[in-house]
Amino acid sequence: MVSAKKKLFDQLLAIRRLFPEALHELEVRLVFQRLPEGTNGMVLRLTPMKLVAYLGFSLFMVAGATAQTNVYLKPTVGLQTLFSDFTQRPSYGHLRKSFGNYDFWSLLVQCDINSKLRISTGVSESDIGWGYKVKAPTTRAAQRTAAPIIQFPLKADFLLKENVRLGRLDKANYRYAMIFDLYATTSLTYDWFRFNNYGAGILSIKVLDPKLDPIEIDEKLPNVLHRHGASIQAGIGFQFKSHDKDRLDIQFVYSQGLRKLVTADVDYTINQTAYFLRMAARGSAFRITASYPIRLSKRKNRDV
Repeated sequence: MVSAKKKLFDQLLAIRRLFPEALHELEVRLVFQRLPEGTNGMVLRLTPMKLVAYLGFSLFMVAGATAQTNVYLKPTVGLQTLFSDFTQRPSYGHLRKSFGNYDFWSLLVQCDINSKLRISTGVSESDIGWGYKVKAPTTRAAQRTAAPIIQFPLKADFLLKENVRLGRLDKANYRYAMIFDLYATTSLTYDWFRFNNYGAGILSIKVLDPKLDPIEIDEKLPNVLHRHGASIQAGIGFQFKSHDKDRLDIQFVYSQGLRKLVTADVDYTINQTAYFLRMAARGSAFRITASYPIRLSKRKNRDV
């Protein structure tokens, strides 16, 4: 009896044969610098088979929906604020978390299942980051650090209110400045943190002006706990429309990482008093995104 695993392998191999011969020789290698013994350096290989497996999963989802639905390609750009946490309460009272703003992009394939529900999947590049700021009576210092994280989301959008109209321009022809659908969005995301673990790397900040309170900060970057994780996302979206076609899509989304991926150790001295700080990051973020749907296939009407 052939195992289910072997059947899956044979199916993927059959898909692979559909690609050009050159693909058989291709191997995408993401090589991280090897570190001294005892650190967490690693070598990752992303082979065509793994690429085909993910694309096959995405295409399987699309194929199941395309018979009676619209399919879109959705390039997305955005801005996000990254969040991090202290692993313990800081011993210095005037130390706070600092949040940085970074860009975001994604490329998704979206399927309209029906008039109330649409799903999408694809790839995104986000960031994982941590930051802090120190305040002394006459001195302030801040440090923010970020590294790229690749995400593979599975999203679902649920219609809340259709054809919201704002700013009536023409009473006779019922023309409005804005027409949009209001919807809720949620997703489950697989996260891949691909930043190298430079265990000996240190960022230093020094304020040694004799007229100011001296501050010295030494940050070791980073201690990678996990390379793989997951996050859940929820938010609200505005699908703007023109002439009954989907146009600009704006989303406000909060993403919560489900496990700690990175910690950063910080030694800092204020007025010759030494302190220690450890920060942890999960990849959590609040983001604002804008996308424009490009229709790949149009809904087919059922025969009655």
